[in-house]
Amino acid sequence: MEKNIIVLSFIVFFVVGIFMYSDIFGILYERNIHPLLNSFNRPNKYKEKLIVWTYLEEPSFLNKDIDIELLNRHKNFTTLFKMCLKIMDRSINKKYYAFHVITPENVKEYLPDFPIKMNADSKYPLKFRVDLLASMILSKNGGLFLSPATLVMKNLDEILYKLTFNYDLITFGGSVNVVNSCDDKYNPSNYVIAAKKGNKVINLYKERMLNHYKTYNFKESTGEVVFSDVLHELKPEKHYHFDCSYTGYTDVNNNLIPLKEYYGFMPIQFKDKNSLIFISLPYDTILENIQYQWFNNLSEDQFFNSKIQLTKIIYNRLNNLNLIQKVE
Repeated sequence: MEKNIIVLSFIVFFVVGIFMYSDIFGILYERNIHPLLNSFNRPNKYKEKLIVWTYLEEPSFLNKDIDIELLNRHKNFTTLFKMCLKIMDRSINKKYYAFHVITPENVKEYLPDFPIKMNADSKYPLKFRVDLLASMILSKNGGLFLSPATLVMKNLDEILYKLTFNYDLITFGGSVNVVNSCDDKYNPSNYVIAAKKGNKVINLYKERMLNHYKTYNFKESTGEVVFSDVLHELKPEKHYHFDCSYTGYTDVNNNLIPLKEYYGFMPIQFKDKNSLIFISLPYDTILENIQYQWFNNLSEDQFFNSKIQLTKIIYNRLNNLNLIQKVE
């Protein structure tokens, strides 16, 4: 009898040991990805890195004395875009995710069939070109597309985790074309989009954007309108939406925060500062509106000495990421 108990105990111990050995790596992986997430949807092993995408091109007006270290050759960008790019790069867990910067020089490497020549002298509006690019790159590869001048305010692991294991499409904020759209998942902003490869919403979005390109029927807002139309039509099931409190669009009174407040000196009262994942800045307005041209040509010293709210927010974020010594 005693011998049988010993044998049974050994078998139980052996089975439990195997289970713990096979599961421990999944537990550690989950904790590395996002310590705060409590999900039963744990991967067995890591297979392929999800990609975070962004796009940058040299504005035609910019002074030619600004360099950025993240790219392979000397490029000229505004200090704002340079700092946003540094922050994006540091906010991504490279162990599990990749970060790719698309430029006019390498766009054909990612999208050989991309139909538009991407540069600041293009006859096509910047916003339309970038929206078309985002639709095509997400359709082909999936991932998270951050528009230029997106100021990432916290680690992006939660978004990428949700996309990998829980949802096929993730949208953010509200459309500038629709009133009170912050909580409306079918009228989001299209400055930032996350989607799985071949997502049916993104595929249709891409096809309709290409049709607008082919018929020369577009303007700056075309991409956002088309994206909303597709969402209303398909109403995807595995779709998650982060409202405007996560994107820096609304203040404590639930009013939209105009871009000019970021260029002012009064502190911005975000609806929920602790919830901010990123501040989605309208890069096209920043680059094309004459009101902001003075800011775009500032050197790094002038940029941080301006003391406007936008530079203060960026300075604090760089400091949190231990990057501030690189810009002083």
